Amino acid sequence: MAIAGELIVQSSTDLQTWESELDEQPEPCREVEDYLQQEASEFRQLGLERISRAKAEKFIGMVATGAEVEVGITHDKTPRNTSLLDSIRAAASGDQEALRSVTLNVKTDFMERSIKAGHVTQINQSVDSSGHIEQHGQTGQSIQANSLRYTTKNPKMRPRVEAETRNLFRLEEAYREGLLTDYCVVVPSRPPDNMSDSESHNEGFFIDTMSIALQSTTVNETGQLVTESAFVAGKHNRSAPRQDRLLVQYLGDQLDIDTDTQSASEGIDRPWLISKSLMPNGVIDLVRIMDEFQGTFFGLDRPSEDYLSYVRECEARERELDPTIQEIVTELLRGADELFVPLDATRRLHAISENKLVRRALYDEKIDTTVLGIESAYYVQSARNYMELGDLRQAEVFMQKAETSADTSSCPGTGTGLDVLANDVVSSGQNNTSSESGNCEFTSKECPICHKKKVHTVVKRLASGKKFISGSCGCSTVA
Repeated sequence: MAIAGELIVQSSTDLQTWESELDEQPEPCREVEDYLQQEASEFRQLGLERISRAKAEKFIGMVATGAEVEVGITHDKTPRNTSLLDSIRAAASGDQEALRSVTLNVKTDFMERSIKAGHVTQINQSVDSSGHIEQHGQTGQSIQANSLRYTTKNPKMRPRVEAETRNLFRLEEAYREGLLTDYCVVVPSRPPDNMSDSESHNEGFFIDTMSIALQSTTVNETGQLVTESAFVAGKHNRSAPRQDRLLVQYLGDQLDIDTDTQSASEGIDRPWLISKSLMPNGVIDLVRIMDEFQGTFFGLDRPSEDYLSYVRECEARERELDPTIQEIVTELLRGADELFVPLDATRRLHAISENKLVRRALYDEKIDTTVLGIESAYYVQSARNYMELGDLRQAEVFMQKAETSADTSSCPGTGTGLDVLANDVVSSGQNNTSSESGNCEFTSKECPICHKKKVHTVVKRLASGKKFISGSCGCSTVA
């Protein structure tokens, strides 16, 4: 699940006008009716695929060329919070909707950071009057624009990000047509199969489990748009071979959906439309099918449990973590004035969340310490042992080592584009003017983030000694 990230996308009517033109075209109603005779199949076989894909490709192209897209304001021209930084600033000023947005981001980050397999979570969403999906004032389009800009350190991640963007538009079309009342759109998101373990780790994937994220979106009985995510291990244990592809293939076979030739990225780009009659209990019914294939529980070598009871345990587990999540939110808001660019907010969330996770792992034995990284896990286990012996001083020594060596991750694919800007924009500048204060202006050949040519760049030295670098293209960072 993506966290609202770096790009602040401003308003323009180009995409909205173009979407309206597509929506006014005659709908392939016959194809929809024929398709719905099936209980499960691929979304792309539905006539709506043409419209949703066209909208998505237009959106992806506009973001790639640096064009402004209509995700920064609401239909009544009220500004949206288009990044985590926006939400933190607004929440710090008392905006309750922004506070809920920050809390959701923190919860998503902490849960993904602390539990890599054997968990089910749910996120409630809404749809605005324009038909766009949003969560507490942040649109899905804003989040996907951020991902397209900044989650592509490794070019092998690009197909996944674009597939997730197309899925957003597919969901909006399915909602608009009323399909989500009786059907679920399911995305079987596997870890990369075109990267080495080292590359996958660097992109934030947890290679010890290689978990599959089964994401199911539908409208519940109260009319709420909800997304359930079940995390199923793709490896029985750390040393076992990967089974994620076989698991998805087996699940597809049981639904009469062919996935044999699909790569991980292609699987994300080919979501399923499944009748609720096949999954009356939600995504957990799909997890059960996977486990039946290999005699596991959520893909892990552990005794099976009652699935419905386990879902309730997951809900209780999330409630147990609420105090820690609130602590993270409080620290983020307290330091709002120290955040200058969106990347600062993402980094701060990572640092605080990781620290809180390490500290909680000392006394919360439900946390699998392997999520902290091998070295940090060793130190936490040692600290736990000293705690049992009553040696608090030695326990603290090991906890400090655990904090400095922790290597956790939440949302896979988080990029560091602004780090590149800080290192490269200045060095590529020409005809710069400067002063003894360290401030300067120049024309850069190319912005390393958005790749716009001949960007007017301004560097200003802050009181802290750091430099605030901004370009006429809209990109900026503190270095």
